[in-house]
Amino acid sequence: MMKVTGYQFFWLISISSIIMFSYVPIKLAAEQSRQDSWISILLGGIIMMAITWVMLKVCMQNKDKTLVHFMKDLLGTVLGKIFVTFYFMLWFIQMSTITRGLAEFQNLVLLHETPLTVILLSMLFLVVYVVFKGGITAISRCAEVIGPFFVVTLYIQLFLSPQEMEVTRILPIYADSGWFNILKGTLYSFNYMIDPSIILMLFFFAENKRTASRGILWGTAIAMLWGVITTLVLLFVTGPNISAEMVIPVYSLTKFVSILDFIQNIDAFYITFWVLGAFIKLSVCLFVLSYALSEWTGFENWKLIACITTIVLLAFVIYTTYDIRIGYEFKNILFIGFLYPLVYIVIPLFLWLIGSIRHHRKASSIN
Repeated sequence: MMKVTGYQFFWLISISSIIMFSYVPIKLAAEQSRQDSWISILLGGIIMMAITWVMLKVCMQNKDKTLVHFMKDLLGTVLGKIFVTFYFMLWFIQMSTITRGLAEFQNLVLLHETPLTVILLSMLFLVVYVVFKGGITAISRCAEVIGPFFVVTLYIQLFLSPQEMEVTRILPIYADSGWFNILKGTLYSFNYMIDPSIILMLFFFAENKRTASRGILWGTAIAMLWGVITTLVLLFVTGPNISAEMVIPVYSLTKFVSILDFIQNIDAFYITFWVLGAFIKLSVCLFVLSYALSEWTGFENWKLIACITTIVLLAFVIYTTYDIRIGYEFKNILFIGFLYPLVYIVIPLFLWLIGSIRHHRKASSIN
């Protein structure tokens, strides 16, 4: 039986969340609320912390079951199987987004002449290998080693450009944007900050449920704090207009670092840890998706499902890379208006409500 400690949960969640944060939310918030994008990010962080707390409540009510099992238990076999497919869609979309973004990033920054397919094959081979050989145990051990270097490096990076920072670039606060644009920036960005839905599958493997809960909450908080500080630093250094135009704003910050003309070009460190962090995130998503599909279909060989899923993912990413209409899904109204609210808010609250009613009835019948 695979087991994950609370300490490993902390690193798994913090790495996965920071990777999500570093890719697109800041850009989406800056496009809508400009110099007030840090407020949008802060509000989004509060929302995601609340969602994480609700999902942990659902997990604690169903400690010995995975998402697929307790969905069928609470909603019935048919409804449970239908609703859980939305989480399959979410995890696959996340994997395709991160895979495509990481491959294009490496192609742009490091491997200019290398075909995108070669980069994708190399990257996905490592992901499927660690999932196939060790499952969540191997992934969590990798996160335990990579995590401290990853988080410390990304935090330190934020404070290496003091000569470039101007606090006045976030002024005036609220006056230019107003609550409508600030809330619009939150609506577009908070869905891409973290993914607490992976907890619904991973919590089953927790060695100690209480320490795992603390690790998850602290890991989420560390990522949320990093996201708010990063948004502020980015605004201090570049201003709102440039921040909204950057493809990967966090990476661009490393280009401004120059201390006494001696400490420069630290983007090499950033790229290394960003790739390692993306490897952890992709491995976690592949594991939860393949394991959940195994339970959903009744086919016990989840490792084979992981291999097949990787092949499907590779084909999908190659196709969407050349089709911008399908590939650029961040502002898709179907996702923002239906899928994300459903998987992050509606279903968890519904499960929590049903679970609470059941527990109350059991307690009443015992008394």
